[in-house]
Amino acid sequence: MTYLHEYKILDDLIQVEYTFSTVTDGIKVVDMWVDGKDHSVNWMSHEGRAKLMARLEDDFTNRMCGTTDDESYIYDHSIDTVDPDEPTDLPGITVTDSSEPTETEWLEQKAELAVGI
Repeated sequence: MTYLHEYKILDDLIQVEYTFSTVTDGIKVVDMWVDGKDHSVNWMSHEGRAKLMARLEDDFTNRMCGTTDDESYIYDHSIDTVDPDEPTDLPGITVTDSSEPTETEWLEQKAELAVGI
């Protein structure tokens, strides 16, 4: 299976078709186009190739992990707001007497949560 990664540099549209090789355990570029014209990775500088491969590895990771840089997929956390005046059973720092915990108390509670106490 191949994937198509597209991006723009200045006014040039770069399109790279790539695949993941299980033999070499890495990404292989199948084809590449710049503004619709054939392009080759071999024509790129070492630095340019390194940047392209990093970009393709990030794209592949995002595809496999279901993450993306596209902001349309970012979860809206505004619906997760908690009213501080309402009691909740959410784990976290407990505040008593309507006062904020001291830094030491806060750090101790974080440590307890981390180790599951």
